[in-house]
Amino acid sequence: MGQADRTATVLSRLSKKQEGIEQVLAPGRVAVCLGENATTEAQAQLIFSFAVNLLARLYPVVQELQVILWEGTPLMVRVPRWHADTLDEHIRLFLEALSPPLKWIIQKGVPIAPDCKLIIGSAPMPGERVVFVGSHGWSVALSPHTPVPVGHQLNPVGAYAAACLGVAEVWKRLLLAHPDLSPEMPIVPLDEPLTFSTFTYRVGPSEPNPALSSSIDIARLTMVGLGAGGGTAAFTLASLQEVQGMVNLIEPDEVVDTNLNRYVFADSEDAARRRAKTEVVNALFDGRPGTGIRIRTFPTSYGEAAASLFQDDYRHVVAAVHSREARRELQYETPMVLWDAGATEQGEFFIWRMILGITECMWCKHPPGERDPELEKAAQLEQLLGLGTTIWLRKVRNNEIFRADEVDAIAVFLAGKNAPFDLPSVGQRYGDWEAGQCGRLPLPEADEEIPIPFAPVMAGVLLAGEIIKENYFPEATLDSYYWNTLVGCFMRRNQPHRRLPRPECSFCADGIYLSQYRRRWETNPSDLRKFFG
Repeated sequence: MGQADRTATVLSRLSKKQEGIEQVLAPGRVAVCLGENATTEAQAQLIFSFAVNLLARLYPVVQELQVILWEGTPLMVRVPRWHADTLDEHIRLFLEALSPPLKWIIQKGVPIAPDCKLIIGSAPMPGERVVFVGSHGWSVALSPHTPVPVGHQLNPVGAYAAACLGVAEVWKRLLLAHPDLSPEMPIVPLDEPLTFSTFTYRVGPSEPNPALSSSIDIARLTMVGLGAGGGTAAFTLASLQEVQGMVNLIEPDEVVDTNLNRYVFADSEDAARRRAKTEVVNALFDGRPGTGIRIRTFPTSYGEAAASLFQDDYRHVVAAVHSREARRELQYETPMVLWDAGATEQGEFFIWRMILGITECMWCKHPPGERDPELEKAAQLEQLLGLGTTIWLRKVRNNEIFRADEVDAIAVFLAGKNAPFDLPSVGQRYGDWEAGQCGRLPLPEADEEIPIPFAPVMAGVLLAGEIIKENYFPEATLDSYYWNTLVGCFMRRNQPHRRLPRPECSFCADGIYLSQYRRRWETNPSDLRKFFG
């Protein structure tokens, strides 16, 4: 299994083609160009770097990547990883470290007959399948026709969202040439200019666009889950000019090859060493002169880390975890603000901001007793491989390793049976084993963590924006839910809206928990004044 397998799995599942995806999509040649007029713009460099980061992870849709930029351009921005003095050397270090299965080249001048071009700024590259992208502060601009401006206002949230939208348009244009690959997924490329605000989530050029301070204090933040969403949120925060605060990083898993298609913060060396995600994300903030960031890492499950957390650690919490049970467990501590994010195989992205008693809570969103895909999967795994449902449920929820006695028990259970899948090995994590079976396990498809790569990344970028707004622009924070699509027709009229608590929810209607919430957070009026008067 390699870093492209999850993307290939998505396409195989959508198209019902089990083999030959690479040949069908060839040549998959993409050029990403930084126009000469934008070469030294810090915001343009952020867009460009992140776009290359995403495109390099999209094999087999992208099979050849041509990076077009001027050599020796000074790097004008803080990049969290793959540090260099010049932009082209930064890109080269990144591509060499990622070592993607696609072909890549860095060159100056006009690309060689690409199937699609992504252009930041302006460049003399007429033709079909061109996407222009730019950003100014929180604002994102795209056009399939003419260049769009790149502004002087530096903001990684706007820059990275611009890259996500631009790369999604490239993805759509490449796949449209093969409509049989996605018969059940509507692919609708942008056919007219779009301006989108990551500050208000509204479409239009006249949205508020306040500048960021040169130093951003994210106060006290706890991040539970450092996958595609949580890891991207951390990467975005680490891209700020200067960041201060206290961050708890909680994640039990390591980086492996099959993660790399959607982990913009990781590369092949991380996977080869099976570095803990907490270690990789922590390193994003290292080497920052003058920074006041303090980080505590917990390479373990939330349940094990909770004993080391203080009350103030629950002031702002990101719950970027896969398990519904883990989300409900986090809600027990009544965080002042609780964020969640997600994505689907169809390219939709979602983001939630939850205030107990005012919006839906994690128990509203994932009520106990409702159909539980994790429990269904555990029950089916018991039927397939033995052991017990309780053991499998732990492995699904906590990505536990397989012990020797468990592997032996599975081997005994399968003795004499012609199983179409491989047995797990001692010390192997459940997620690694499942990913290695590549669809050979007849399990429920709901809640599978194999989204189209840039969709969960977009959700993570917006999470970082919400964390910044919470401390600097509280009037603009999400209320309480937003979604859109990066593969279908971008919903121009979609706006954030509040999802109210469910009347039957046993948690957020509980007077004890509501009282605990008010008692804990009444000294910080940022939300309580607004909601409780």
